[in-house]
Amino acid sequence: MLPDRGSRPRNVVNRLLCALAVAGIGAAGWGFWLEYAEHRDVAESRKEIESGCAGLADPDAVLRLNGGIYRVKRSSDPDDTIDREQQNGSCVIYRVGDPGTTYAHFALSLTPHPSDRYANIISDETEEVFHWHDRPQGEELTARADEAPPHPLGDGRLGHYDESTATAKAVCANPAEAKGRVTSVKALAMAQYDEDVTAADRRALAGIARHAADKAADRLDCEAALPEVPKRLDAAELRFGKAGSATGTCGWYARFTAVQGRGELPDRALGAPAGSASWEERCLLAASADETRRVWPHHADGELKDQRLRDALRFAPWWIRTESYFGDEAAEVAADSFGTDRTALAPGTAGRIRGPGIWWASSVCDGQPAVHTMTASYPYDDIVKGRLSELFRAYIDDVAERRGCTDVRFPKIVTP
Repeated sequence: MLPDRGSRPRNVVNRLLCALAVAGIGAAGWGFWLEYAEHRDVAESRKEIESGCAGLADPDAVLRLNGGIYRVKRSSDPDDTIDREQQNGSCVIYRVGDPGTTYAHFALSLTPHPSDRYANIISDETEEVFHWHDRPQGEELTARADEAPPHPLGDGRLGHYDESTATAKAVCANPAEAKGRVTSVKALAMAQYDEDVTAADRRALAGIARHAADKAADRLDCEAALPEVPKRLDAAELRFGKAGSATGTCGWYARFTAVQGRGELPDRALGAPAGSASWEERCLLAASADETRRVWPHHADGELKDQRLRDALRFAPWWIRTESYFGDEAAEVAADSFGTDRTALAPGTAGRIRGPGIWWASSVCDGQPAVHTMTASYPYDDIVKGRLSELFRAYIDDVAERRGCTDVRFPKIVTP
């Protein structure tokens, strides 16, 4: 019982002060408990990341993604595992929400080269380029791509990034001595949360990928010197621009159409800055809805002509894509075309698959093998088949000049 202070008001004040003191002690205790609980969750989350990603991902960097979190758990799927001996596979980390709920947060995958599977697949499937079923109603399908072309990290020697991933590569200076005679090891770090990836997170992903590639290379006895992550990584563009003003990896197309004319070729282009040492580059060309409507009447035939135009506008847009792979990436390129077996596109060879649909050429760039490809969607490949030979030649000439490539081999149809 509190002592009597001699007056009712003073007694009331005394009780109030005591109550506040007790509340303050309680609040301090609760705050301490919350801080302790968060510290405990962070420590457990670090262990989850270390265990799930085989010690290759920096736990603190992973936890700082998406504004910072402190409760995560690794995937329980046996397939989401990185092999500690071979340094390949993937790990998936989930953010823990309310009891019983988890949300996608982060993934890391490792690929040593040479690999037991093709790392670079050239596909003519439109679904690989435009995810029409995910688009808002009324949005023109070729207004934007669902995946940005690879943007180089610096000059591209370290790797590349897009809107939600970053890939770093450790190239072995001693491939003959590396464990299993590995020539390089590649790490891909991916943000899997729904929110847009910020500039800070883009750089963080690149740092995580670089750290993982460097550490995996060390485990494989691969001596590698990785460049630092650039201080600034601009957002990867997803929206197509006008073909005539294309730059970077699509700059060749703007120059080609300025001289040769565009005709029925695509009126939109989406490229990326051209890295002088990139081991992968891509340019995507597409026809707008207006362009498709303009061209189609000249090729429409039969009872289904109107339906085929609707199909082109809804889920089968017209597009052309060029891609090049350099170094040991060139040894793992394959074409996956509808109705045909998977075909290796090997360095030192050239040809085409399924009529004019997929083309490839090869060369030697800075002493390293390179494979160059061009893919045209169906049925657009038939509509522009008279231009594909000169188009592919223009692309090969451009990349060969930019990268100092020699010993170029073209498909027979485009041999000078």
